[in-house]
Amino acid sequence: MASSSSSAPIRWKYDVFVSFRGEDIRKSFMDHLFKDFHQKGIRAFRDDNNLPRGEEISHQLYKAIEESRILIVIFSKGYASSSWCLRELVKILECKKLENPKHEVRIIFYDVKPDVVRKQKGSYAKAFAEHEVLNGAEVVEWKKALSVAADLSEWDLYESKFIDSITKEILRITRHSPLPVNENLVGVDVRVNNMKLLQFVGSSEVHMVGICGVSGVGKTTLAKAIYNLMYIHFEGSCFCEDIHRVSERQGLTHFQKQLITDVTKTKRVEISSVSQGIATIERMMLSKSILLVLDDVDLRV
Repeated sequence: MASSSSSAPIRWKYDVFVSFRGEDIRKSFMDHLFKDFHQKGIRAFRDDNNLPRGEEISHQLYKAIEESRILIVIFSKGYASSSWCLRELVKILECKKLENPKHEVRIIFYDVKPDVVRKQKGSYAKAFAEHEVLNGAEVVEWKKALSVAADLSEWDLYESKFIDSITKEILRITRHSPLPVNENLVGVDVRVNNMKLLQFVGSSEVHMVGICGVSGVGKTTLAKAIYNLMYIHFEGSCFCEDIHRVSERQGLTHFQKQLITDVTKTKRVEISSVSQGIATIERMMLSKSILLVLDDVDLRV
């Protein structure tokens, strides 16, 4: 009989680990990608921030790979010239074979053709000519890893929209739920479909949907569940809970500050009046697609 711990959910330390050659894309694509991870609340391992000083870098990288739910490999022109990248790739493919815990692996080709990676041509052939001299014992394993990885499921790279599609896929896989909702809640997907909320995704217009009913029927719970399902489709989101009660005690500026903080990830916002808050919101959120849920609004006011 299997122990109860074997069926317990895996607690990943990181949502995603990205294997890439820093000299190729760190100051361009990767900076934008990690910024988006941070804004969406995705826990990403980043070697220049997460590695303790003085510790063996290989051990820490391997451990980070093991503790990450999603493993992304970004093949660039110079990827194969880095022995560290190739060792990361071997480790990633080892983790992919595991059933418990189960890792998801995704491949991105950044300014390099899959066939160049698969058959080690062009810049990859040049890199391996040097590896034959310096790291001969590992070359066969590295070549096999590249061939295998090049045939895995890949993400197409279209710069402007690509980063957003990556983060949405990661959120879908990891099933981030920013708001706590009863796990046994059923029928939410059906209700969302009936409300046809997905028709609003990508729209440039302002849409409002109301959930009405007597006290205690679960309006807030339903609103939270819908928020958890929908927020990944927007550039920013905010759930303002118990507006009627909290506004009486702290005023509407409290919710304005919450909205600005949640959407823009600004740590500190100073607002002295509701009018100033409106102006600040307009200035900071112009042209953004935002999901805003206002809970317990008193329609009699």
